Amino acid sequence: MGDLLTALRRLWQEPAGRWTAGLAFIVLFPLYAATLPASLTGGHIGWVSLRLLTPGQALFSFCLAALLALTLAIMVLLVRGGQKASKGSATGGALVAFFAPLLCCTPLIPLALGALAVLFPAAAGLAPGRIQGFIATHEFGIELFAVALSFTALWQNAKRLAQGPACATR
Repeated sequence: MGDLLTALRRLWQEPAGRWTAGLAFIVLFPLYAATLPASLTGGHIGWVSLRLLTPGQALFSFCLAALLALTLAIMVLLVRGGQKASKGSATGGALVAFFAPLLCCTPLIPLALGALAVLFPAAAGLAPGRIQGFIATHEFGIELFAVALSFTALWQNAKRLAQGPACATR
């Protein structure tokens, strides 16, 4: 936990880190807030979803936006510090953190299954409705998993920033 606090302290000290985190949060929070209630709107995503936003979904939107904004800001500091991305590194963590919450509420799953069905006719037997039903039933668990993945991405990148040679606080 010390590495996370060290990285967050460094992030706060760097103007580029503050700006990146702030701007990313301003963009991501409304995006998540409009996306998470999509299961209540029949999969439609837009500002109309905000009127159906529950307090729990608002909390998840805030957490996911904050975690991804901090992860992106730390990635900016890593790149500016000259650290090169390695296999399964910061970029992969940010992609997982961004796409995991979108999977539960968007038409991405039916689109992916449709693309599979075009490539492999046997895959057409997978019913997208059944999969979306499972997701709707277990939405809370999936959102918790998305927060856990986002936190893991933040922690790994923060550890790399805190232990890197560019860290002036160590």
